[in-house]
Amino acid sequence: MTSRRYVLGMAAAVLAAGILPGTMAQAAETVVRVLRSPVGTFQGLYIAEQQGYFKEAGLKVEITVGGAPSQNIAQLQAGQTDLIMSGSFDVVTAAARGLPVLAVLNTQDQGDVPTTGLLVPPASTIKTVADLKGKAVGLPGGAQSTQGLMLFRVLEKVGMTKDDVRVVNLPFDAMIESAERGSVDAIVPIGMFYSLAEAKKFRVIDGVYPEIKGSPAVIFVSSKSFVTEKADAMKGFVAAMLKAYDYGNAHPDVIREIDAAQTKMPPDYIKTRYIAPFTGAFQREIWVKAAADMHRFGFIPKAVTEADFIWSGAPK
Repeated sequence: MTSRRYVLGMAAAVLAAGILPGTMAQAAETVVRVLRSPVGTFQGLYIAEQQGYFKEAGLKVEITVGGAPSQNIAQLQAGQTDLIMSGSFDVVTAAARGLPVLAVLNTQDQGDVPTTGLLVPPASTIKTVADLKGKAVGLPGGAQSTQGLMLFRVLEKVGMTKDDVRVVNLPFDAMIESAERGSVDAIVPIGMFYSLAEAKKFRVIDGVYPEIKGSPAVIFVSSKSFVTEKADAMKGFVAAMLKAYDYGNAHPDVIREIDAAQTKMPPDYIKTRYIAPFTGAFQREIWVKAAADMHRFGFIPKAVTEADFIWSGAPK
């Protein structure tokens, strides 16, 4: 009788507290707020959610569409989110400026099939990198970007410097038109815009893309305080995402479905676009060398080490 009264008393207490039956397990889930990239490489988040990988890890992940990498880093610093998707260049820059941020997980590397590069309009007389001397090159984000590093590295290989070209900061969607109008002589488009330029018969200048091949494209970043105070949640998030990557790599149609639901990319592009494989680990030697070159070219105020911008628990 006493046991029955105890059970009834506990049930009454639970209901009085406003906890409905079946929700007690949910109440124990750790909330993780994520700002995802507006376009591309975020699909693993939705796969992990759909397949229940986050739930298995005891996480409730709140996904919000973020903005430019610098804006996302600012929100991370302000404590408005726990994780962001950003670029490898931006994270190294933030670390060099003393911001306590760390890369925790990769999404994709700059792989075997280029999704960026140096292109010129069909009628252009530019054939090689050396022909860029005195020319204007349109870059997303200007020189302060992975694409800027790529350009400066290849200029150096042909005996030129960044002062031998004029870098023009252009929005992603204005690059092709700017080159067609003659406002710039060459462009470095990314993703969908790279594919669109190729469809318009823009020519790829050889030997440029290999300068960043193997470096991270878009990555997940957190604050040092979060990975320290919520280490178990961070490990759970990474484990869930690695499962999602495996699932996504095996089911490309699911990636296209998520593209259609979550982006404004043209349907024809979604159906035919190349889907680079997801990868969780960083090619650290390549990225550390890129960070060293960022300092050498004057992109960042001081040299940084791997430990300054990569979380110790990140996949290897």
